[in-house]
Amino acid sequence: MTDGFPLSNLKLAHARKLLVVAPHPDDETLGCGGLISLLAQNGRVFYIVFVTDGSASHRNSSAWPAARLATQREREANDALACLGIENAPRRFLRLPDANMPAPGDPAWESAVAAVSRIMQRFAPDLVLLPWRRDPHCDHRASWLLSQQALRHAPVHPDTLEYAIWLDELGEVEDHPKPGEVELVQLNVGSALASKRAAIAAHVSQTTDLIADDPAGFRLTPQTIARLTQSTEVFLRPINESH
Repeated sequence: MTDGFPLSNLKLAHARKLLVVAPHPDDETLGCGGLISLLAQNGRVFYIVFVTDGSASHRNSSAWPAARLATQREREANDALACLGIENAPRRFLRLPDANMPAPGDPAWESAVAAVSRIMQRFAPDLVLLPWRRDPHCDHRASWLLSQQALRHAPVHPDTLEYAIWLDELGEVEDHPKPGEVELVQLNVGSALASKRAAIAAHVSQTTDLIADDPAGFRLTPQTIARLTQSTEVFLRPINESH
């Protein structure tokens, strides 16, 4: 382990261009904010794709209808990226409906796949960071599938790592990795924790009482934040997979 990076066949030590796929604004930070911050300090280049608009976190708020909340969450995402040291990194908000993504084959799905595939072709990442394929949230699973389809259409062959947000907290037995499916990659991100915590705090709609008229609305709990801000970030690297 050197500078927090494992020296293995992962190619992480040599990756210069990283594409991060976030199902919602905040997943980029919760899942891999430490890695982003560390690599940004080492001159790596990033492109961030936000798949959904995040507008379903407070469905019952009259003060924050979906359009307003979606705009707020994009602002928070931009602030979080600045906290992680990639304020100027290119990004794309696909703005698919939160918790209601189109199904594969739907024109909106195919359009999103094509958009991500074009980004991959133009950006040519060495490494792609994706949500865990069976993370127990519909948007996380759909974002993984969308990314896989985009990779198959793009003339690039990057290494991939998957990050789990809800697996340990909400996952069933069948959601966890199967024998021989992945290998665990553990990265020491202790020196980047302050940046990661600041980036999480930037997502104020998900961490504070900003939206006060929806008691049933989503909020990241202190326990979840603590679980995802350990000195080690854990990733899952697919074994013997090709795109």
